[in-house]
Order: sequence, then structure tokens, then C-alpha cells
Amino acid sequence: MKSKTRNRFIIVAAVLLLAAYFLYPTIKFSMMSEAEKEKLKIENQKEYFELKSKTINLGLDLQGGMHVVLEVDVKELLKRLAKNVDDVFTTTLLEAEKRVEKSDEDFLDVFDELLQQKGGNITRYYYSPEHRTRDEVLKYLRKQIDESVDRALEILRNRVDEFGVSEPTIQKVGDRRIIVELAGVTDPTRVRKLIGRTALLEFRLLEDNMVSSRVAEKINNFIQSKINPYDTTATSVEQQDTTGAKDEAISLDKMFAADSEQKKTEVAAQQDSNAYLFEEGLFFLNPRDKQTFLVPTDKQYKFQKILQMPEVQRIIAEEATGAEFLWGSKPVYNGQYIPLYLVRKNIELSGESITDANPQRSHDPSSFGQYEVSLTLNDAGARTFARVTGANVGKRLAIVLDNKVYLAPEIRVKITNGRAVITGLDNIEEAQDLSIVLKAGALPAPVKFMEERTVGPSLGQDSINAGTFSAFMGLLIVMIFMVIYYKLSGLIADLALVLNIVFIMAVMAYFHATLTLPGIAGIILTIGMAVDANVLIFERVREELEKGKTIRASIDVGYGKAFITIVDANVTTFIAALVLYTYGSGPIQGFALTLMIGILSSLFTAIVVTRVIFDYVLETRPVKRLSI
Repeated sequence: MKSKTRNRFIIVAAVLLLAAYFLYPTIKFSMMSEAEKEKLKIENQKEYFELKSKTINLGLDLQGGMHVVLEVDVKELLKRLAKNVDDVFTTTLLEAEKRVEKSDEDFLDVFDELLQQKGGNITRYYYSPEHRTRDEVLKYLRKQIDESVDRALEILRNRVDEFGVSEPTIQKVGDRRIIVELAGVTDPTRVRKLIGRTALLEFRLLEDNMVSSRVAEKINNFIQSKINPYDTTATSVEQQDTTGAKDEAISLDKMFAADSEQKKTEVAAQQDSNAYLFEEGLFFLNPRDKQTFLVPTDKQYKFQKILQMPEVQRIIAEEATGAEFLWGSKPVYNGQYIPLYLVRKNIELSGESITDANPQRSHDPSSFGQYEVSLTLNDAGARTFARVTGANVGKRLAIVLDNKVYLAPEIRVKITNGRAVITGLDNIEEAQDLSIVLKAGALPAPVKFMEERTVGPSLGQDSINAGTFSAFMGLLIVMIFMVIYYKLSGLIADLALVLNIVFIMAVMAYFHATLTLPGIAGIILTIGMAVDANVLIFERVREELEKGKTIRASIDVGYGKAFITIVDANVTTFIAALVLYTYGSGPIQGFALTLMIGILSSLFTAIVVTRVIFDYVLETRPVKRLSI
């Protein structure tokens, strides 16, 4: 084999092995039953999510789910922000709503225009020392409307986490609309209840380190008893103190071996399907504060199951009456652990007391380069905050949003000015996100359900079956045509066509792309286009053979002369697909994505793969006549 052919062969083999490597997780995950997936998720959460992150997602149209269009209720938002409301304000607001419903005009512009027509002034209802003029008021209201959409987006993302939906689509469309697509979710009642409810922001005290330590010890003893159910050595505080009972148990086991075996059998029989939940190293207390439980991120799901067990709930009720466990909002220590807090159920202060939250660079010299969020409370909130902080100096106060602890700082002094600062944020983006979350609790943006569509799983499966059948039939017809028209050379083109589809799916798996019904259409179109390059090459080879040239010379000229034409034709199509992907949305993007991947893949298979096969055959055996 010549050096050039060998190098091409190595490239093709490497790409093929790489494609197989990328496709393996998708094949493995698709062959697992739902029970196997659930078991893997519990036993090894890290492996489950790693495997899932490397697979090809199915879009809403293929696996079913919900498509919801929400709109921020600007009318309600303006009403809540207004002061000195009178009949003119109320009637103008209703008139603006009716007019906007029939047009695409901006609500704030229409409202301001109608007010001026009635001789009113928008500053009357929104005047403040910071917003004195009409332009300043309009700028302020515009900012509030824009931020309300961002806050709504943050709230919705928190809600969707409860579904455990893979790759949900939550995006802003226009000025005040939000599209939510939840693949695999088909319960409209639950979606409406989850998305429509208000964000819940709370300030709650953590249990002290003594209580947390006792609870941790009891839970650890419970886990150890499950790991070694018939181990007579000490597994709890009570057992460690009753050495006489332990010795007696051992002596009885020695005396009555049969009874001992019977006891082990009975204990083992009592172990249910939750037995595999228990293992060493499920959690430990943070040595820095003795109040924060740290759970390895890959064992969070497993430990959550244990916390829900009646025995553990009984431990919490006995040792920490009026408390519950809440997870932290994000992993810590380079993503290795997820914090867990024992938080009192009593709410000291709610998010309704927050009037503003602003991100800013930290003013603390010891926190140089970090950022903070400054909170402002209303009068009632300031008085409550002063009382709570004054009575609990030295304790930790958890900031809880949607039952997740975003921060649990220590109260160092009594805060009487109605202001608080959250420090230790790494970058401005994190500070901005936290300020949006905090303001979401204080003033959640009202949203209305504008559109709601449900795609059933059966309809999604029908789409998969129809798409698969059409792709298979298209592939089969093209392959048969190529074999009939180009004989053995057509068979080589067919092999390249199959590899082309494999490469397309491998690239989608690598980028964790979502396969939709339009995406399948793009693959089908690629099947028809993939042989175009080989048709150009084969026709050129035929022409050279008819001129009396040798097989080797004809193939060299065929590939050489057709190369520019092939690249030109595919590049123009690729540009068109790129424009569709850039400016399109939803189904159009799915179609354009698979088309672009298919074009690049077909270029490789037509120019490189088929050439390697021809060169290998010509170099390893004498060929007197080319079957083309």
C-alpha cells in the first residue's frame, strides 16, 4: 500500500473509531429499560448523568411533552408599581389593554399616549426623587418591564428543575413573551400549577451545631445498621453503651448456630429494593462550621431517598423538632459536593419585604475582586430584620428560594437600617443572577398563559416510526439505484452513504444535540444529496475511460476534476443552511443543523472514503476492467 493511500486509510479508520466511541453512549442508553435507568440513577448518579449527557436528545415532537407560551402581564405590573391611583389611571389602563390585544403595539407607549390624550401625566403615578421627569419615569418603567421578564425566566428555570426534564427550552421571545418546552411532560394541570405559582423567598435560621451533630450521628448510625444488618458489633450509641447485651448476643449465637443463621435469613429477607441505597461516605459535616452537611454530588439522589425514609424522618422529628433539610442551590468545592442544611421551618422574614436588590463590586478590602448584592427592605421588613438579627447574633440565617438555600451567612451584628449585604460572589454575572432571584421573590412578574399545546407520547412515537421508515426507504431506494446504475462502484458509494449517516449521528451525539422531526427531514435530504458527489465523480471517470485512459488515470482525473464542482455545490448549500440556522428558530434550526452536519459528512465520505477503497483495490490486485 502506498504512503498516500495508507495515510488516508488511517484517517478513515480513526474517524470511524471516533464515531463509534461517540455513538456508544446513545446506543447503550437507548437499549436500557426504564427500570434499569432508574436503578442506575439511584446507584450511581454520576455515571447516569454522564451517560445521559453524551446521548442524542429527542425533541418535543418525538418524545411528546408540552409547549407553553407565557406573556408578562404589563398591565398588572404597572398597576402594582403605581401610586395615587384614580379613575383616570384605571380606565386608561383598561383601554390600553384592549388596544394592545388587537395590535402589536408596545403597552407602555400606548398607556402613556392615552394618558396624554386625557390631559394626564404618567409622572403623577410613578413620581419619586429618582424619577422626576416623564422621560425618567418611562425609563424606569421600561427597566422594570424588562427585568420582570428576566425574573420570570429565573423563576421558571427553578420550577422546571422539579420535573427533571432533560434539556428544557425556556427562552425569551419579543419584549414580554416566554416560550417553555418540556419534553416528556404531558400533565397540563401540573405544569400550570408549577409555572403559575409565585416564587417563595424566605429568611430562616439554621439549627445550631449541637443539634446538627446529633442528627448527623443518628442518621449515620441508621445507615451503618443497614450496611451491616446482622453485625453484632456496635453500630449506634445505644449499642455501644450496652456491652453486656452485646456479649450475651454473641454467646447466644455461638450456642445456637442454627438460630443465628435463621436470624440472618430473616433480616436479609426484610431488606427491600432500597438496600442498595446504603454505603459508606454518603455524607459528612463540614469541619469548618459543623452545621453544613456535605454530600458528594454523585450521591445526592441516593441520599435524598434516604432522607425520605420514615426512620430518618423520625430522627429529625425527635432531635430537631420544627426543622427540615434543604439542599444548597449549587455545588461547592469545585463541584464535588452539594451542601445540605438543617433549617428551622419557622419563617423569620419573607421575600415580600425586599424592595430592591442591586449587584455591585465588594467594598470590603478583604474581599478585593469579589462582588456583592445589596438588599433594601421596606419599613416592616426592616423592623423584623432588626429584631431577628439582634436576637440571633452568632447564628446563621439562611436565604431560601424555592426550598433551596442560596446563602447561609453568620449574623455578626444587629442590622437596624433595613439594609443587608450578601458578599463572597465570584463575578458580576453571579451577583446579577442573585439580585434577579432576590427581586423575583419581592416582585414576581405576573404571567398569563397565551398558548398551550400538548404532544402525546404515542404521537411522538408515531413520528419516530414514520421518520425512521421514510429514512430507511429513502436510503434503500438510493442504494438500489446506485448498484443498478454504477454496479460495483455503486456498492462502494452505498457503503460511503451508510458511513455518512453514522458520522451524522456521531457528531450530534458529541454535541449532545436534540433530534427533532425536521432534523430527520434534514437527514433524509442529506441521503439524497450524499450520492451527488459520487455521481459527479463516476460520470467523470466514465468519460476518461471512454477516451482510452487507464483505470488508475481515469480515477485520478475523475476525483481531481470533480473536486471543485463538488465543493462549490456543497458550500452554497451549506451557506443556505447556515442562514436558516442563524435566523430561524425551533423546527427550522433542527432541519438546518442536520443538513449542515450531513453536508460536511457527505463531503468526507464521497471524496476520502470512496477514494481510499478504490486505491486499496487497485494497489492490492490487478484490475483489468472497472465495474462502473
